[in-house]
Amino acid sequence: MAIWSSEIKELDKLSESLKGQVPELEKELEHLIRTEDANVILLYSRRCLEVIITDLCENELKRPRKTEPLKGIIDKLHKEEKVPSHIISSMHGLNELSTYGTHPKDFDPEQVKPVLINLDIIIKWYLKYRNTKITRKQITVEKVYNEKPVDNSILFKKKRTIYTLISLSIIVVVVILLVFSSGSTLPFSRRDWILITDFENLTENPVFDKSLYTAFTLTTSQSRYINVFPRSKMLESLARMKIDDQTLVDEIRGREMAIREGINLYIVPGISETGNRYAVTARIMDTRTGDPLRSEILYAENLNDILPTLDRLSRRIRKDLGESKYNIALQDKPLKKVTTSSLEALKLYSLGIDRHYLLDFEGAKDYYEDALRIDTGFTSAKASLGNINIRAFDPAEGRKYLFQAVKSVGNLTDREKLSILALYAAQVENNITKNLEYNRMLVELYPDDPIAHNNMGYSYQVSGEYEKALQEYMKAIRIDPNAVIAYGGLLWIYLDYLGEPDSALVWSSKMIKDNPQNAWGYLNLGSAWVCLDSLSKAEEAYIRALKINPDLILNLYRLAHVYRLQKKYDKAIAILNRIPEINQNETSAYYDIGVNYQSMGNQKEAYKYFSIYKNAMKEECLKQSIITAESFISIAEVMARLGEIDSSKQILQKAIIIDSTQSVKFAEVLSLQGKVIEAIEELEEAFENGYRNLLWLKLTPDLQILQYDTRYRDLLDKYFR
Repeated sequence: MAIWSSEIKELDKLSESLKGQVPELEKELEHLIRTEDANVILLYSRRCLEVIITDLCENELKRPRKTEPLKGIIDKLHKEEKVPSHIISSMHGLNELSTYGTHPKDFDPEQVKPVLINLDIIIKWYLKYRNTKITRKQITVEKVYNEKPVDNSILFKKKRTIYTLISLSIIVVVVILLVFSSGSTLPFSRRDWILITDFENLTENPVFDKSLYTAFTLTTSQSRYINVFPRSKMLESLARMKIDDQTLVDEIRGREMAIREGINLYIVPGISETGNRYAVTARIMDTRTGDPLRSEILYAENLNDILPTLDRLSRRIRKDLGESKYNIALQDKPLKKVTTSSLEALKLYSLGIDRHYLLDFEGAKDYYEDALRIDTGFTSAKASLGNINIRAFDPAEGRKYLFQAVKSVGNLTDREKLSILALYAAQVENNITKNLEYNRMLVELYPDDPIAHNNMGYSYQVSGEYEKALQEYMKAIRIDPNAVIAYGGLLWIYLDYLGEPDSALVWSSKMIKDNPQNAWGYLNLGSAWVCLDSLSKAEEAYIRALKINPDLILNLYRLAHVYRLQKKYDKAIAILNRIPEINQNETSAYYDIGVNYQSMGNQKEAYKYFSIYKNAMKEECLKQSIITAESFISIAEVMARLGEIDSSKQILQKAIIIDSTQSVKFAEVLSLQGKVIEAIEELEEAFENGYRNLLWLKLTPDLQILQYDTRYRDLLDKYFR
């Protein structure tokens, strides 16, 4: 039980009295009560305080909060004696301590308790404050109506008072409607999608290319009222349109994409020079007709004024689309806080994002590094560079960049901040619970973001909650049928973790229908057919994937396995020989070539390739500071293939000492050593512990000796439908 559980119980009771009174506060408090993570509790405590302070700013200081820091507003409320001193003290205490929730800085868990105690005090006062205001108004009106008239002059004064009160009430209602209501004559509703094209740069300054698009979409994407069509999807559309320049989305291409995606409105922003100033414009366009429905124009006095001007332009566009002023004020961090102030660094970062989406990791990495050379404090560039290093280059270096990024993550938009915190929790802290919590928050804030649902699915997948993972992947696909990565996660679970080839067959077919030019759909279809023992259909699907992407290494391995299972050894060897040409580090191809030669009865060639593989594994072990169980298992397998059984047994024991959980791999080595009974016992233990990778059981050459053993067949019948 958490040390702050009693404080949470108090807030839980308090939340009951909030029902229907302050929806925004009720929502944030509900999130806080539901979590057990200290960082998240601090984060939502701060969000509760923000709701209260924003309301007090509107009602007591008579102005919108906008982006002013909480501390400044609390000080003004104190100076003007709008809030009692003891409540001000609690507000300052909560504000100061809750900042630890915006990024993972070190703090004592005991500090969570005073935050919750202060929050409880503030909310109780706030409820009294609201009720007092309402009661005071009622008493005033009742008093005016109930007092008996003395003479005409008094009656006239009282009538005038009543009229004044009525007028004030009308004014208050109008102000509330202006601030909180939303509405637009444009064909746009809450959570609809818009597409933003690249900026029409009519100046001669190339620094505006890409940088302004990134800045404008970043500030607009803070909205929870508007969904901005992702840049990654735009680049995928350009690829399908077979256009030479696959990174430029102008007005014509933007409209075509909007038509294809069923988006009613698209926005064409632009910049031009007018004397010594810059005119920054945005046209809201009707997708069906291509006609402008609304135009906005603002002026920036100089280069330094461009980012603030984009902030103002975004607010106008959001208002034009029907978002209320109140919601705009709540979700409107200024660009100079959430991104770099250097347009040159922003341009390089934008180019890096495009290369990243196009899977050009080398190019993306170079652009991110160039952006950081210009602005060493560019938080988003650090996070993106950390992410790409972890995925494709140097994980240790990537974690360093992520560590640097989280130090300033509080300055970012909620979407960016939570994404980085989730990545940091998974990759640096190795804390899947915290990773899940951050992704859950992201999904709740942006329910129509397919990437958020995909990340949530992956978090559930890593934690072993496969059914929940499937639901999140399916949500991502419903929002975006082109979400190949979500399809990949879903099919990964069906094939590798649940062993449900029928479901994999259905979803891989759907993936192909939605993404006919993506090789992964056919790769997964072929894998489903392997599990269903239809090797000819599997071969056909893998060949289709090969035609789309000849360099997809996983597809080459699986096609070679299918050829081997059909005794088409020459074809299997030809496919496997291509793999080291694509990636010289793929030494497993040599092992599989040896297996095929051994199956053909050509021991000489088999031993040649097994020896190549054995030497490569030994070199790999020399590079490792600590030799892994997987490395020992690989050496034990190839030694068994080479007939060095005693050595194979010794190496296997070393692997078991390091990691005794790898029952399936142990079974493969034991099978090669001729220990069939022991191999089956290891497999049974694996199945009892939840192993369901039917695809690998069908493909691996190292379990072939068991395929016709009745005990093995009975195990498969028991654990797989």
